[in-house]
Amino acid sequence: MDFKYIRLDIEQGIATLTMDRSQENNLNFAMLEEMVQAIEICANSPQVRVVVLTGANEVFSYGYDLEIVNMAREMPPVEAAEMIAEQGCARLMKKLMTMPKPVIACVNGACHGAGGEIAMACDYILASNKASFGQLYINIGLIGNCYLLPRLVGPRKALELIWTGKIISAEEAYQLGIVNSVVVAGLLVESTYKLARSFALGPTLAMGMAKKAIYQSAHMDMDKGLKLVNQLQTELMKTQDHLEGVAAYFEKRPPVFSGE
Repeated sequence: MDFKYIRLDIEQGIATLTMDRSQENNLNFAMLEEMVQAIEICANSPQVRVVVLTGANEVFSYGYDLEIVNMAREMPPVEAAEMIAEQGCARLMKKLMTMPKPVIACVNGACHGAGGEIAMACDYILASNKASFGQLYINIGLIGNCYLLPRLVGPRKALELIWTGKIISAEEAYQLGIVNSVVVAGLLVESTYKLARSFALGPTLAMGMAKKAIYQSAHMDMDKGLKLVNQLQTELMKTQDHLEGVAAYFEKRPPVFSGE
């Protein structure tokens, strides 16, 4: 499939989705739609075991193109909310969080506004030591990332970041639990693909089930959460990867997982 604002490359089980629109990778509806389509391709392709999401031009994304804000402002509030829900980054975030494979955000530069929301919807964030993170909506009188951010840093710190519009370094984002690790800029790509290769060789179904269990059980009471985990665990006991893992254990060799 040909895309205008992104690139999708698949090699050795790793899909690389690169945002490539202008120098700032600002998000418009067409670009977000392409990203949704790309994630659906990756979710449905047996050739894809892991996804790496990054940005071109040494920038992850500066967030929404202001044309979206201007468009929404001219509409009745209910219609504007429906438009944003259906075409905005929330739809992409749900795709990222529900696709049954690991998604790694490779944050190579500025990761601001809606760009930060997209990164936080990924399962693992590797950031360059030159990257920065900021919830800048307050500067135009809006509220921004009030869903995922407080789940990562807690409500008080989330309010601080949202109210001040403070831009933080990758190191501070690591200390707050927003990113998994910070890497020297020149080693970011190498480190990202080393991790991606290890995920691509893993038991893909089990990794996807773990993702589902963690994200869904977070919104359940204990009984429902434990029931979900047990259900997924018993489903995995019927997979080829489980049988391979058990066989490899008894044969004292590394497992060779097929993702099935």
